[in-house]
Amino acid sequence: MFFICKYPLYNFLLSKQNITMKKSIGKGSIILIVSGMLCKMLGAFFRLPLTNILGIEGIGVFQMVMAVYSFALVLTSGGVSTALSKFVSQARARGDFGKVKSLMKTALTYSIVLGFVAGAILFAFAFPLAKAQGAESGKLAYRLMVLLIPFGGIIATMRGIFQGYENMTPTAVSQIIEQAIKFVLGLLFAYLLGSKSIESGVFGAFLGVCAGEIVAIIYLRIYMKVKTQFVPQNNHLATASFIKAVVPLSLGVAVLPLVGAIDSFIVVSRLKLAGIDGQMATSLFGLQTGVVGAILNFPLILSSSIAMAILPSISFLDAKLSPESEKAISDALKIMWIVLLPIVFGIACVCRPLYQIIYPSLDETMLSFAVQLTYLGAVSTIISALMQFFIALLQAKGKWNYIMLSYMIGGALKVIAVVILCALPAVNIFGVVVGNILLSSTVCIMALVKNKKKISIGLFDLSLPLLSAIAMTLTVSLLLNRFDLSPIMQIIFSVFCGGGVYIFFSLPLLAGIFKEFFAKKLSGEQNEQNTIN
Repeated sequence: MFFICKYPLYNFLLSKQNITMKKSIGKGSIILIVSGMLCKMLGAFFRLPLTNILGIEGIGVFQMVMAVYSFALVLTSGGVSTALSKFVSQARARGDFGKVKSLMKTALTYSIVLGFVAGAILFAFAFPLAKAQGAESGKLAYRLMVLLIPFGGIIATMRGIFQGYENMTPTAVSQIIEQAIKFVLGLLFAYLLGSKSIESGVFGAFLGVCAGEIVAIIYLRIYMKVKTQFVPQNNHLATASFIKAVVPLSLGVAVLPLVGAIDSFIVVSRLKLAGIDGQMATSLFGLQTGVVGAILNFPLILSSSIAMAILPSISFLDAKLSPESEKAISDALKIMWIVLLPIVFGIACVCRPLYQIIYPSLDETMLSFAVQLTYLGAVSTIISALMQFFIALLQAKGKWNYIMLSYMIGGALKVIAVVILCALPAVNIFGVVVGNILLSSTVCIMALVKNKKKISIGLFDLSLPLLSAIAMTLTVSLLLNRFDLSPIMQIIFSVFCGGGVYIFFSLPLLAGIFKEFFAKKLSGEQNEQNTIN
């Protein structure tokens, strides 16, 4: 599984990396954004029929098990891809290609061993865990974790190596394959087994997740074997530096899924204290995490893709001591901001008719909860996107302990907020969203303080997209349901018009971005031609 690119042209391209760096960031971001959108669409479409198969209570159980699975996966291998991406990109900058072998071997050993241990623990304590969550129907699904978590570690390692070379294609394709298999087989198994019980249906859905991971591993292994080879060299220093980085990084990024797992244990019981019965409490948890959360995760594809693409590039530039890193950071943030806002505002505008179309089983009470959760969740999504971006910059700088501290402080504040607020009848399930805002705001502020000297973006670049998004929102709200069209056509028409308004008001900023892009592209092509000559 160890590799290094074998094509002679690649080494030539590396010599011109400072010329093509920004194109790498843009290309990698686009690849990941497109694949991420496809994956999120598959994920959302997966939850739609899965909700109809399992019911609102069943999807609540599925999300509870998923929360624990996500935490265990991130704890054992969550920092692997990021750490590999950074260290491999630094090795490229220094020409130390043999270092990849030690990094790959260490990462595989680390993630597989820890993954198997975590999976075995969940397997052994499946029933107590499910009972503690108030969802005993999830105990059978926990048995699959002994396979799911180690498989996830293998995937993370392979993707991290490719990302270190700024080759985002294997990551993107494997994500799509994984989601597609989960979509097809997960729904099939849930349907076939769900007729017996909710427990069997949830197990069937996770069986599809397991199948998706297996096929993704097979694809990555074939891609690696056909396209690459590795330089044999042992480097114990590389192993030590990787472990030193990946442990605090994994602990830090594991805070978010840990908080999600804690939610799965405490939210239902806290909602009961607010006077909500058990079945309704489980349904509200499923609504927030499985319905609203699935929709609001779409905008985060943009921020996570840019963060993933910019990490190896900034690490490479810093290793080269290039002054281009600060400009690359500011440009990436500007682009993320101008694209993020219309997506988030647009989702909030059309969420009611959208939910009525994609989740027809929701009654008026649950629909009202979903809409209000989306409005508040939109704020959380914007702050979370900024958090992902700023954290990526800290990762590029190797600030592993500070990242861990930031996540731990934010996570602790969220848990406290959920414990207090969800038990209040006037707040109930909205306490989860308030906790999310508190967490992401805390981490974002701490990361921004550490990154303040690296980020330079003007008030105009921040305020114009925001004002344009407000104008877009007013347009969509005025046009929605004003014409005798089908619900889906009403959404498409209003969003199309609103998008036009956003582009019109943002033209001064967009024109500057495109002008700069084409100027740099032309300059880069000229420099590249001079280098070849």
